[in-house]
Amino acid sequence: MRLTFPRRSGLLASAALAGVASLVLATSAFADGVSTDDARAQPFLQFVDFNHPEACTVGGLTGTPIHPTKFTYAGGDNQRNLDITALPADFKVTGMVVRAGDVFNVYLAGKLGEALPWEGLRAPVVGDSELPEIGEWFGCGVAVEKPPVTTTTTTTTTTTTTKTSTQSPTSSTAATSSAEVVVPTTTTTEVPVAQVAQTGGLAATGFGSAWMLGLGAALVAVGAALVLVMRRRRV
Repeated sequence: MRLTFPRRSGLLASAALAGVASLVLATSAFADGVSTDDARAQPFLQFVDFNHPEACTVGGLTGTPIHPTKFTYAGGDNQRNLDITALPADFKVTGMVVRAGDVFNVYLAGKLGEALPWEGLRAPVVGDSELPEIGEWFGCGVAVEKPPVTTTTTTTTTTTTTKTSTQSPTSSTAATSSAEVVVPTTTTTEVPVAQVAQTGGLAATGFGSAWMLGLGAALVAVGAALVLVMRRRRV
């Protein structure tokens, strides 16, 4: 039986609808397999880690991976929740990735808000399992260029004024003239030394013997007179 054109078109349309339905069912099954109760997150069933080339290209992320050491945080690896308390200063963070096994949640910075901390970040749940422990997490962002460092040199000029006091020559002269200078005077008296005359090979001392002879004669005369007087008294 030969199909007419309208009938063939109808069969093609039915096949296309069946394909779309299969895709929707597959998507629903995927959505039912991985879920999250965090309205800020988008769950994904795919292995993505820090070194994956598409680590910061899924879920609307942009930039390059940012290592956890750049953040200030609490919780994280081997725990069920992650709290971000401070962001790196040299990056503009566009979002966060929190992974557990082959599933991960993408948190866009716009949904997390500008105010910190970002609390309760976690990995998605697979099926009916409990909230898993975090196996890995990292940030995504764009490096921020640091402004050039400007060096300012300040020159300070200090002026020093020195005052000098000068005494007048008159007062200096007066002070000098009023001071008495006592100079000790030494008087030397020369005593004449008697010269010794030498006579007959002996020194002449200036002592004569004539007067002694006269004195002896006088004493003899006096003695003689006394004897004469004594005799006369006896007669």
